[in-house]
Amino acid sequence: MRNYKVILVNLNSLPNLGFSPVFPVGANYVCSLLSEMGAEVDFIDFVQRPDLLETLDFLEKEFDCIAFSIRNLDSMELDGEYLVDYYLKITTLIIEQGRQRNPDVKILLGGSAFTAYPKGFAEVFPFDAAIDSDTEERLFQFITGHIEEMQNDQLAGIGSTCPERFAFEIKYQPELVKAYLAIGAKQIGIPTRCGGRCPMQCIYCSYGLLDQNTHYTRPLHLLRNEIIQLYQIGVRELFFTDSLINISPGHARNLCLLLIELNLPELEWTAYARPTRNEEFLRLAALSGCKTLSVSFDTFSPAMLTNLKKGFSVHTISRFIALCAEYRVNLVGLLLFGGPGETELTIKETCEFANRFLEPGQLFFSFGIRISPGSGLETLLGQTGNDLLIPHFLGFDERIFDFVLTHLDGRFISMNLLLKISKWRAAYKAMTCKQTAHPQLSMVCPES
Repeated sequence: MRNYKVILVNLNSLPNLGFSPVFPVGANYVCSLLSEMGAEVDFIDFVQRPDLLETLDFLEKEFDCIAFSIRNLDSMELDGEYLVDYYLKITTLIIEQGRQRNPDVKILLGGSAFTAYPKGFAEVFPFDAAIDSDTEERLFQFITGHIEEMQNDQLAGIGSTCPERFAFEIKYQPELVKAYLAIGAKQIGIPTRCGGRCPMQCIYCSYGLLDQNTHYTRPLHLLRNEIIQLYQIGVRELFFTDSLINISPGHARNLCLLLIELNLPELEWTAYARPTRNEEFLRLAALSGCKTLSVSFDTFSPAMLTNLKKGFSVHTISRFIALCAEYRVNLVGLLLFGGPGETELTIKETCEFANRFLEPGQLFFSFGIRISPGSGLETLLGQTGNDLLIPHFLGFDERIFDFVLTHLDGRFISMNLLLKISKWRAAYKAMTCKQTAHPQLSMVCPES
């Protein structure tokens, strides 16, 4: 008897994607999930083994399924490269050679990029099945059905019940972790699930699609084991991968207390957070080794906070920044210029706030909002999701580039950033403008 065998390929580990590779948190979770089900998994990551892209030696082994994980469709920036053709070229090559080895192999596709663009991917990519939500249940059903279909007496089943969501320990392969540490990806992610699904309704966000039916928190004893596991491998900076770590103040508090109790020398952590007036959270974050809290403020204009449906006020932002300074928690604020209703006045409000309250190193910004399926912006524009596989951005007044450079202090503008802004602007000017169902809003996309 043998176990069901899966080749799991992390496509976001391919070279030359135009953005820095990050540790494959989602794909690694699926790898652990498959192992929990009783399957054998050969996890293919080209950061760890770049030679495999040329040799495809992993296809010489016995396998029943080839699964592809796609985390990022592109960089989501105006000058980002369109990667679908690259992904398609590699997957086609692997599938063709895989079917020469096993004509009955099943092709599985998943990952957050597929979940966000299922219709677009279905029109382009060859696959037998796909996982776009409820990962545990659908994966269990897929493998169970495939085993029954094969009718192989030498193939063991995978158990009678599906593993409970987030209720098992995630395993981290030491060599995979060390490969990412070696290229400078020091933040290794842990899916902490501090409160489950993001409650915010930001107009551009598609987390409603990516995070369906996920009002779960992970038990602290599992997080303890995984933190210790990564620490023993050599990780000294963790990234807690919640949409927002302080969605549930109680669970975030318990996580901080766990880290304080563990007291692991030199261990730091980072996460995304929402602005809060909860002083206890920031006090415990500081005591537990928080290195940085990243916050998608997007704007400091009251009007734009409303337009983007951020769900917090300038007053809350001010208090949060003050608390971060009081407890010496490093803050990174993210701004996004070019949203619906953006004007020189709203940009001036944002820049003047940043000039007053933030320091260099605390501010990062970009231009242009990518239109994502399932987002409020898609609904506002009356755009259909399957047309958005090619990057589409909300149209905005090109003078917005000038307004930012006029009103933002020069201490925030480095020469490298000026060059980046120049590239963003050139890419925007080269795009094709399209009308939408909204009378005052347009969208732009690269020329076909």
